[in-house]
Amino acid sequence: MDPDNNAAGVVKSFRATLDGFDEEVAWQEGDVMLDSMLDAGLDPAFQCQDGHCGTCMVLLKGGEVKMRKNNVLSARDLERGYVLLCQSEPLTDDVSVVCDD
Repeated sequence: MDPDNNAAGVVKSFRATLDGFDEEVAWQEGDVMLDSMLDAGLDPAFQCQDGHCGTCMVLLKGGEVKMRKNNVLSARDLERGYVLLCQSEPLTDDVSVVCDD
């Protein structure tokens, strides 16, 4: 565990693969991952920002996230590891998502 990234158990960043590039994205507690990516100047796919459309669905490759709500992903999507960027907050310091299809 990187002490600079997880001081006192607080996650400060996550990794995202977008357009074939791996990005380290700064994250502040209380923010969803989509907002952090937009703040970093990245352009992930999204639309409703309310967990209803599924446009921001990404594959969670590592770590754990908490989704505030989910009105679109099926049980099968969840089993396969998909989460919604607009509703997800990292819970661990090793969160990695793939935004590319």
